[in-house]
Amino acid sequence: MAEEGPKAQPLSRRDLQEKIIARAWTDDEFRRKFAADPKGQFEEHLGTRLPEGLVMTVHEETPNSLHFVIPMKPSGEAAELSDEDLEKVAGGIDVTMMLTLIASVAAVVSGGASASAAAGAGWGKQ
Repeated sequence: MAEEGPKAQPLSRRDLQEKIIARAWTDDEFRRKFAADPKGQFEEHLGTRLPEGLVMTVHEETPNSLHFVIPMKPSGEAAELSDEDLEKVAGGIDVTMMLTLIASVAAVVSGGASASAAAGAGWGKQ
């Protein structure tokens, strides 16, 4: 009987988002397809159908716009998270981290990004 290797861990939402962003920064065709049909791209790259009623929206930032996403508020026991748990869910981003992120986005938008910024990208790259 053949030994099975360790099962691949599913990507977290954050990991998946980072891979999509990195690929979009290095692959204009992928970026255009993903912006036009994110649900279709997820289905294609993950090899699965998503629920019919699921709506996915992509917002592209420009030099004059910055988008923030406020995730859905958890319900039930998850809604009663401690401050420490909330920090973990939020990814631990503080003001300094946010300013660094904004500076990075500004550098990318102004053409200062390098291919190395997207190292490790490929989210389903074929």
